[in-house]
Amino acid sequence: MMKKIVISVALILTAGSLLFVPLHVGARVEAVRGNPVQHLALEGRTLAGLRVSPWCAKVSGLPFWGSASEGFYFTPTAPASISVSAFPRFARTFEVVPSGGKMPLGGLVDEGDREAFRRWFVAILEDQLDRLSPAWEPAQRDCSGLLRFAFHEAWGPHTEAWRARTAFSGVVAARNPSFESGGPWRNGFPTPEGWRPFAKGAMLRNLSCVFMGRDTQIAKAGDLLFFSRGGARPMPDHSMAFARSDADGMPVLIYHTGREQSGLSRDAGEMRRVRLSDLLQHPDPDFRPLPENPAFLGVYRWRVLAED
Repeated sequence: MMKKIVISVALILTAGSLLFVPLHVGARVEAVRGNPVQHLALEGRTLAGLRVSPWCAKVSGLPFWGSASEGFYFTPTAPASISVSAFPRFARTFEVVPSGGKMPLGGLVDEGDREAFRRWFVAILEDQLDRLSPAWEPAQRDCSGLLRFAFHEAWGPHTEAWRARTAFSGVVAARNPSFESGGPWRNGFPTPEGWRPFAKGAMLRNLSCVFMGRDTQIAKAGDLLFFSRGGARPMPDHSMAFARSDADGMPVLIYHTGREQSGLSRDAGEMRRVRLSDLLQHPDPDFRPLPENPAFLGVYRWRVLAED
């Protein structure tokens, strides 16, 4: 009798779990004329008709970023084929063509402007180590939020009123970068929906930055490091920024750890400063900026600072 009850309970639990398993998967490519970024949207449906994220989604054919839940983004520069697969047996191939438009260009053509922006960006990063600026919204305080905040505020003008608003306590880092040359970069970042004040880490990396390589020796102050861990539960991008080197010339990075929530506890995260030599020995090998580390995406530079 007991064995029958156990079997019955197991069958009920199995049947109930199937109500949440994506048994049907659909995919579509969304492109808007004039926007270089296209979107591969995925949708899973359970036996009960509930919408869920597809499982084990994989995409190939072009460089992509994103996830199964938000979809994958790509920027085709020529006709190409992309393939997508997901649990249980979904597989489909799309033929895509460029939808027009160009990737956003850097806004600072003058080397003096680029250096001024770089210095202010770093100065604002370093200022957060002593006290977080009241102008930096608490909801935006994570690693990519730090980059967005320092990027926005680096444009200036850096007046006494600006110092009061941001509680900036540092010295004048440089002259103000050319406000006119900044164009739309002064107020936002490119996203698939257009220029917006907010862009997630992956959007910043792929649309607002230029990949420089995987050798940290090429990095300058103001350049960025990005990490992305995959696996069964992929983590969002993690980013760090190069600041001024130590007195002994050792490169230094600044970053925010990001918010963490586990059960009833919540950690707002904190600002950290780390020497590159120490980061190369990080206890978690996923955060070591080494070319052989697949979680290390490389060194990136803001498009406004890229010379080409």
